[in-house]
Amino acid sequence: MSLTIERAAITARPEDIARKLQHAPAWVRALAAKPTPSTAKPMPMPAKAKPTSSVRSLPPVIGWLAGTCCPGVSKPCYGHADGERLPEQFTPRAWASMLTQVRSIKGNGVPLTLGHDGPVLARSGDLDLTFSIDRFAGLEFEARLRDTPACRKVLDLIGTASMGVSIGYRKGTQWIVERDGIGRVRVIDDAVLDHVAVIVEKDSNRRAAYEAARCYGVRSTGIGCPRDVRESARTWAFRILTVQAGVKR
Repeated sequence: MSLTIERAAITARPEDIARKLQHAPAWVRALAAKPTPSTAKPMPMPAKAKPTSSVRSLPPVIGWLAGTCCPGVSKPCYGHADGERLPEQFTPRAWASMLTQVRSIKGNGVPLTLGHDGPVLARSGDLDLTFSIDRFAGLEFEARLRDTPACRKVLDLIGTASMGVSIGYRKGTQWIVERDGIGRVRVIDDAVLDHVAVIVEKDSNRRAAYEAARCYGVRSTGIGCPRDVRESARTWAFRILTVQAGVKR
């Protein structure tokens, strides 16, 4: 037999219960006087732990850059493998190999820098720097610029115009071919992308090796790169590519 007395009246006071049980046996009145789980003093709630945030606090977004990396044929570049200064050209396979490499990197990925040895503007591995491939312009990028001294500087430099783009890479598979109207050309068929650089051409002797590689920028707090910024870079590349191909417009 259970010795627990169930209480269905949730509003019953102790005096009400005592009055109803005044003629009950002594052992019943003794059990009724004992606290039950419903009347026992509640256990104190454990102190709530202070939340810890694992999310990095990032500066706000102030603008966007979009550009192409290495479309068409470059100006003559020195090749460490062959020791010659020759125009270079990346194949679609090389673009694809670099894109696969960039997308496979976890954490701090390939940086976008202001000049080859300058400060980092953005890195792949998160949404601040993303890469894709256009069938004509090849490997291209979009960079979300945050409120840092380097990003403010590049937006001031680019203004409403554009800037050259250069890349640093380690060559993989390559060979030399003879091209009509150009001569000997170094073909890059596979490469490891080290970095992409926005070239400061004003008051500098440095120029981007690939004339068709340009980037455009805009001041914006939007969550996505404006389409016209990306299209401006592709339009520039297409115009240079038609000239290099000898197409009359």
